[in-house]
This record gives sequence, C-alpha cells and structure tokens, in this order.
Amino acid sequence: MELDAVDRKLLQQLSADARATHQQMGESIGRSPTSIARRQRAMEESGLIRGYQADLDVEKLGYGARVHIRMTLASQSREQLDAFEQAIAASPSVVQCELMSGSDDYFVSLLVRSLDHFAQIHRDELSRLPGVVRMESSFVLRQVVEPRLPPGWADAATS
Repeated sequence: MELDAVDRKLLQQLSADARATHQQMGESIGRSPTSIARRQRAMEESGLIRGYQADLDVEKLGYGARVHIRMTLASQSREQLDAFEQAIAASPSVVQCELMSGSDDYFVSLLVRSLDHFAQIHRDELSRLPGVVRMESSFVLRQVVEPRLPPGWADAATS
C-alpha cells in the first residue's frame, strides 16, 4: 500500500491515541472526517493496521516486574527451531518472543508478580522448553522510553 503524507500523519496520530475521533484527527491533519475514516478503513482492510489495543497498567494488574530472557538453543536446525517455537508459543507466561541474530537465539519477555512467581515459571515452563542450553535473565528496573514510531517517520518519503 502506497502511503502519502496524510496517511503517515494519520498513522502517527493513531499510534499516539487510537481512540481519537475522525473529527479530531481530521481537524489536526487538515482533512474531512469522511476522508480520515476512508483512509483508516483502507489501511485496516490492507492489513497495515492490524488492530487496536488498550494500554494497560500491568502493575495495577499485579505484575510488578518485567523479565527479559536471552535463550540459546543446542542447534539451529529447522526441527529444533520449530520445536522450540511451538513450545514457547504454548507457554502461558510468555508475553513476547523474538528470534534474534547474534550469540543468543531468542529474546523472551515475561510479566511476573514477584521473584517467587518468576522462580515458579522458570521451573515449570522455561526449564522444560526443548533444546535450551542457556538462559540469561534480566529484570527491568524502569522503562525509560515507551514504544513509539521513530522520529520523523510521518515526514519520511515513502519507500
């Protein structure tokens, strides 16, 4: 899908506040609410916009810590990667998992209630994952930058 400057501004606004009305976005971008609604619907139908999510305060839900775990597998064979990915996807405590380049194979994120909770997850879920030969855990002390689009993205030329 080709994106023009208006589309980019719309995406930037939606990433900041997905609950903004078409009227509000239209006024900010300088387009009619109907035009904004049409563009947004087209981006949804193309799959560029995959959905909308609530920004939850996980601490208020009882999850006081985020843990990042770098995992290394015994081999990089297709069978080993497939077995690991199937198992990690079924692990209920994992909130994110990414295949990485470099010395670690996967970067896994968890939300935990406490150190005891993490120890339980480590024992009951992580230690049972197939092919894992090394896990290195780090606890997030504080999130400094929230996820966001790169600076100048809305002004960049389409590629």
